[in-house]
Amino acid sequence: MNIFKSEPAKEQVINSYNRILDLWATEYQEHDIETEYGMTHCITSGNQENPPLLLFHGVGDNSAVMWMLNIKELSQCFYCIAVDTLGGPGKSVPNETYTKRSFNQVDWIDQIIDNFNLKSINIAGVSNGGYMAYNYTTARSDRVSKVVCLEGGMVTKPIKTMIRTILLMFPEILIPTQHNMLKILKKMSSPNTDIFDKYPLLAEHLILLMKHHNQQAMFVHTLEKYDKQKGAAIKDKLYFLIAEHHIDHKKDFVRILNDGGFHYKVIPHAGHGINHEQPNLINREIIHFIREIGTGGH
Repeated sequence: MNIFKSEPAKEQVINSYNRILDLWATEYQEHDIETEYGMTHCITSGNQENPPLLLFHGVGDNSAVMWMLNIKELSQCFYCIAVDTLGGPGKSVPNETYTKRSFNQVDWIDQIIDNFNLKSINIAGVSNGGYMAYNYTTARSDRVSKVVCLEGGMVTKPIKTMIRTILLMFPEILIPTQHNMLKILKKMSSPNTDIFDKYPLLAEHLILLMKHHNQQAMFVHTLEKYDKQKGAAIKDKLYFLIAEHHIDHKKDFVRILNDGGFHYKVIPHAGHGINHEQPNLINREIIHFIREIGTGGH
């Protein structure tokens, strides 16, 4: 499975990944963990005596860029473990077992947690990472204390959601110039955001990923459709943070959350890059929910 469209493309992305890590502004360690499905790259930050917090990024990004504006504060409260998803444009490298027939996402996450000798964990995830956090908790609620899903979570109509997201990229994606790629990023953000002006390396890296990632490599991760009974069983562990400028139909998602009695909050002046656009607020929400209601531990 080729994660990147070419070797030069991969080299460009990894070099940019390393430059992004320089912006973390906190100490970190990189780990290469052997799992049944290939080598999984993780970045840890924070005191190992703190409650563990597993961090999952979205489909078209990686741990370095996803948490660059959050990790300093989060790592003061938690032992953060940021995971580069297999098939995503990070440093993880799948093997021949990473196929739609063989790959089991829950089992893969189990192996990561076991590697760090953790009995229970907290999780935060953005977009598809929010889905991964939610889905893992439905399957392994005994291993999870608290979960924060940002701009993601349960999936009710996976194909429809995917089509809506793809349509957002048209027509710019047909001519993938730097200018057009930046327009796509802005379409997925809140109006008048200045995040890409403040952090030009953030925009540069995300554009590289859009150009060079083979997104078919993520198709191996199958999506479990929302089961209301499974959701009800874990609802007190979950907290959903939704952007005011949600890329999907926000009313539909909020209706599901209300119907299921889930905890959630709509974050003002934020788009799909919710934790980049409102990092301080998002950090506070994650810390408060996990610390005040439950911690998880070794």
